[in-house]
Amino acid sequence: MLLVWLSFLAVALFSLPVDGFPQATAVAPQVTAVAAKGGGGGERGGGGGTITGSGIPNVTDAKNPVCVPWYGIRDAIMGGIFQGRCGDNARAAIRLAFHDAGTFSLALQANALPNGGADGSLLVDPNEVLRSENNGLQNIVSLLKPLPAQFGVSPGDILHLAGVLAVLACPGGPVIPAYVGRSAPRNIAPTGLLPDPEDSVNVLLARFADMGFKSREVMALIGAHTTGKQRFVDPAAANTTFDTTVQIWDTRFCNTPLDTETADPTTVLPGTFKLDSDVNFATNPTTAPDFNRFIGKQDDWMSEYAAAHEKMSLLGFQAKDLTDCSEILPLAIDLKNLAEATTGKGKPPTDPVIDPVKLEAAIQQFRSIWLVSQ
Repeated sequence: MLLVWLSFLAVALFSLPVDGFPQATAVAPQVTAVAAKGGGGGERGGGGGTITGSGIPNVTDAKNPVCVPWYGIRDAIMGGIFQGRCGDNARAAIRLAFHDAGTFSLALQANALPNGGADGSLLVDPNEVLRSENNGLQNIVSLLKPLPAQFGVSPGDILHLAGVLAVLACPGGPVIPAYVGRSAPRNIAPTGLLPDPEDSVNVLLARFADMGFKSREVMALIGAHTTGKQRFVDPAAANTTFDTTVQIWDTRFCNTPLDTETADPTTVLPGTFKLDSDVNFATNPTTAPDFNRFIGKQDDWMSEYAAAHEKMSLLGFQAKDLTDCSEILPLAIDLKNLAEATTGKGKPPTDPVIDPVKLEAAIQQFRSIWLVSQ
């Protein structure tokens, strides 16, 4: 039962019902956002300047004719399924991307055996999503499954664009390059390849190495737990979060396995849940330096996460064979502009406190065309 981490870390990770950020009763003045860097995708939003307006590219400004249809597909996913917010469907789409790509194996590839990869097989074979490790993904699969036929594109392109957009639906999430042109899946993903949160650090790192990931990349990827909840690892504690700010994409998750104020990995903050794998990564001498280096370093983590997620979205494919349609992606919402004050005593010392009024104003500004009335 793998799911749970890295999102593959699945089990608990992202399918989950999650409450949104407290809704503001008043709307703050227009918020500006600083362009965020995405791994391999360069800066989004006017070369790093301050951006006003919605920050959502319009098809009338399309640069690559191949990407023109993807503006409508973007809106169908970001608006029709995510409604512009970091809700249950967005979280599930991030987890789905991990589960789809996480069955890739370099060993299987070298031996020309049936393999997994970022091919969208979870949207094609009705049996794959019913596996126990994919519990909680059935709803997002049902929402995305009609889109390949509707738009005449491949399942892998739909599934992995959804993963990229889902990260951007979460305030603080980075821009990740969006590639299109994947071929249809050749087979259902092999079983037994998704990482299990109860496995040892060595076993987990070996599995990720077979996907092509280095330890540091793995530590960046599992930070995606920042917006996750667990439902299946411990059903008695279903819907508990992995950190205290589940509604935003920040580094507070990196604090939680250690609870930096107590430096005690056994302490569990109220309403949160610790996966064995996360605690082990945070404390194992091999992985702890890379895991803990992201604490309080949002920009560093965003950059490294984006690069690792991009790599994951290409497992089984080559970027040179695909088309980069990152031009369709909206601006990332930068959390630095939304802080209400410097954190004080009794609060995690490494992340700013986000002002709910500023946050809602940013969502209204930068995700405007996809929002529905609350």
